[in-house]
Amino acid sequence: MSPSAFIAFALCFVAGPLLFALLLRLGGGLTALLALALAVVASALLALVLQPVAPAPSLVRMWLGWVLAVTMVALALRRQLTAAAPRRAIAILGLCATPLPWFGLATARMMTS
Repeated sequence: MSPSAFIAFALCFVAGPLLFALLLRLGGGLTALLALALAVVASALLALVLQPVAPAPSLVRMWLGWVLAVTMVALALRRQLTAAAPRRAIAILGLCATPLPWFGLATARMMTS
């Protein structure tokens, strides 16, 4: 595994779920949801700006936008539910969703090599 692939793997499978778990503790307040929405948009716009100049940081920004978007959806869903079991299921599904960009990157690398 190349160093860049290892860094991408570590980001997707370690840093992503950790960031999701930390952000999930913010609570489902409207301020947190608005902040996450603005962060998702800012991350996506910055990724688009960086894409021609620096592709790797652009991918990291897109990944960060993905993790923030998954967190935002999880917080919005948890805000609507009060029972413990669905709230736990949302957290588990969110933790499982954060590494999904790795599979897209791995598929793209497999198709180009």
